Amino acid sequence: MVQEEVLDSLASDGLTVYAVWESILPADNERWAHKSAAIFHDPRVRNYWVGSDDLGAAFQPALHLEGGPAWDVYLLYGPGTGWQGRGPGAGPPVPAFYMHQLRALPDSLALDGPQLRSAIRKQLARRAQLQLSH
Repeated sequence: MVQEEVLDSLASDGLTVYAVWESILPADNERWAHKSAAIFHDPRVRNYWVGSDDLGAAFQPALHLEGGPAWDVYLLYGPGTGWQGRGPGAGPPVPAFYMHQLRALPDSLALDGPQLRSAIRKQLARRAQLQLSH
């Protein structure tokens, strides 16, 4: 759905997608991640394998998620957004917008391709405005 609803319909070179594949389910491994990454056939997508759920756990506070790591989430950040702090207690920033496929997060933010595409378009327009004003 994300490939067709979002990537195929947004031609912007200003969009970069980071797909992070984690070890969440028993069958999740690097081979599975590599095979799954084929769903994104777009040069703007960068795929990464993480052999644990540590990154998903790090995103729990930013998403106000309790009871398990963040996975099957689609996080949108503006340009220049970076990790919050260094060392113990450091963590990822709160996304400007997100959608998910988890039961533990609000139904109103359940993955919807057209809504995600619209949020990305708005963020790209903001980025273009910032670039014009500098």
